[in-house]
Amino acid sequence: MRVPTSIFKTFLPLFLVTGFCSAQTQKLDSLKALMKTADDTTMVNLIRWQGNYTRPQSTEDALKLYQQSIEKAKQIGFMRGEIKALYSIGITYGMAGNYPESLYHLRQSLTLATVNKEFEDISLNYGALGIVYKRIGDYSTSQDYYLKDLKLADSLQLDTDKSDTYINLGILYDLMGQQEKAIESYEKALEVVPEPDRANKEKTVLVNLGVIDLENGNYEAALNKFLKGATYDKAQNDEINLSNSYGEIGTCYLNLGRWKLAEDYLMESLKLAKKLSLKQEVLVAYQNLADMWFRQKKYGRAIEYSNKNLKSLKTMVGAYAQKKNAHELASRIHEEMGQLPNAIEHLDQMMAYKDSLLNEAKVREIQNLQVQHDVYLKDREIKENKLQLELLNTRVALNSKRIFYLSIIIFLMLFSAGLLYFRFRAKKRANVLLQNKNQLISQQKEVIEDMNLELEKRMLRAQINPHFMFNSLNSIQHLINSGDRVRALRYLSKFSKLLRQVLESSVNINLVLSEEIELLKIYLELESLRFDNSFTYSINVDDSIDIMEQEVPMLLVQPYLENAILHGLMPKKGPKKLSVSFTDKMQFIECIVEDNGIGLGSKPAADHKYKGLSRGMSITAKRIEAMQKFTDKNLITVENIVDGTKTGTKVTILIPKN
Repeated sequence: MRVPTSIFKTFLPLFLVTGFCSAQTQKLDSLKALMKTADDTTMVNLIRWQGNYTRPQSTEDALKLYQQSIEKAKQIGFMRGEIKALYSIGITYGMAGNYPESLYHLRQSLTLATVNKEFEDISLNYGALGIVYKRIGDYSTSQDYYLKDLKLADSLQLDTDKSDTYINLGILYDLMGQQEKAIESYEKALEVVPEPDRANKEKTVLVNLGVIDLENGNYEAALNKFLKGATYDKAQNDEINLSNSYGEIGTCYLNLGRWKLAEDYLMESLKLAKKLSLKQEVLVAYQNLADMWFRQKKYGRAIEYSNKNLKSLKTMVGAYAQKKNAHELASRIHEEMGQLPNAIEHLDQMMAYKDSLLNEAKVREIQNLQVQHDVYLKDREIKENKLQLELLNTRVALNSKRIFYLSIIIFLMLFSAGLLYFRFRAKKRANVLLQNKNQLISQQKEVIEDMNLELEKRMLRAQINPHFMFNSLNSIQHLINSGDRVRALRYLSKFSKLLRQVLESSVNINLVLSEEIELLKIYLELESLRFDNSFTYSINVDDSIDIMEQEVPMLLVQPYLENAILHGLMPKKGPKKLSVSFTDKMQFIECIVEDNGIGLGSKPAADHKYKGLSRGMSITAKRIEAMQKFTDKNLITVENIVDGTKTGTKVTILIPKN
């Protein structure tokens, strides 16, 4: 777990606020005593500090105090007091998750600090803006503000601690997947850290480097770093970070297969987490302990902690990733214990949370876009207010001049002409600005339309898999009811193999052709088992196709194979053959599904027991329709083969390469 080093670290968890209430009350009482004898400038700062001490208990009360500080600073012309109060408001809104308001006030503070050349306040606002943009997912803008902060400190040789900025920049690089740059930033932080704070910053950097090692599977290196971090936390009596460090150490020992040490540290982490009401750490400990016992094949203990984890997760809103992982582990444990109904139940839950996780990721992307759009609207509102204020000031000035200089008609006419000219220039600039904004809105609209198209593709692909699994489960049920347990078990084994491959590929809309062919082979094996090996099949691929590079839509061909088997081959008497071939056709991959069944429109096909509309075919038709938007060629051709005594059906599918 990454150690946060940001301006928002003053945002205490709910369970800690109560512990500080008495200390906060004493500080507030001291501030109120000082206010009785303070001068105006000191009063502005005291009101702001009072807001800082009030913030953990009431955000609303803190904002009111900051506003009082601003009003007092304006009354006495204390510009720096106004700058710092605006900065505090921006921080408070950021802690509350209201990022548009946070950016609005931080930018106001930055503007005033820049105009008045308050360089330390400029540096503070750069760092804060970097953190807010990181929170909303705009990593490039966040990086720009961090680098501006460092450049300002270097160019003016400000006496400020740059280590926090370097550590935050390292965390940002890690989030962006640029681990080498992250490590470089951490090392730079240690070069510039002030000596009084060196031990704390060294521990912070060490733990963050351990996180990178853990992500890369370097468990021994990560373990050494976490052990040093735990030693520091213990010396500082920091039980919160100590619980976290014990959990990380236990995870390393778990992955190294050192079970006793893993159990000791995970139990210590769980004990501290329960003591401090750290719900997230409790859940992590439960999950790791269940995994540890499972790896040792001690399924009873594994089930015990798995159930505790699942029970605790029920009370949490969201947390789809943790719930998915918990149900996945529970499914594996029950499967190993031979409790297949329970395993399937947890597997279904895992799939449900996996879909929720995908939806949550999309919602988060849309929310980030919405936040950025809100920021854009806020900026536009500020500019419009400034224009209205300028216009109002101009009118007031004009009326005043008319009252005092009515006798000077020529001067008034020249002034009016000049005013009209400048208003024309302002209107022209406003039109240019409006055109730029309209262009930006059009670009955002195109992005949203692309996202909608991507979501539609995922929805259609997601409908294919449940349709096929329903048919396969029906086949297994049929074999069990028929008393053919051997074939049922063989069918179930192959079906689980297919399901595993589908789940591993479920995040993608497309698959490389080699994986798609493997899925089709397993499906045909399943259908062959289901129908007593009553038909033969073959899959041929043109040597000119690079099956490891070329991608195709997942399970696009499978419904046509199903249709050929059920409606073409099964009603036929005698030898039954099915062939699938893939051929390179310039811009397309041509897939031909051919059977020697009864053909289209024949009476046996109409009377056969496998009849009715195919849900899989209707969904596949929609997928073909979606692909048809990118070409004017007919992508599906169905032919009835009638050649003397030879009958059958030939389906030709053109799959666009792009």
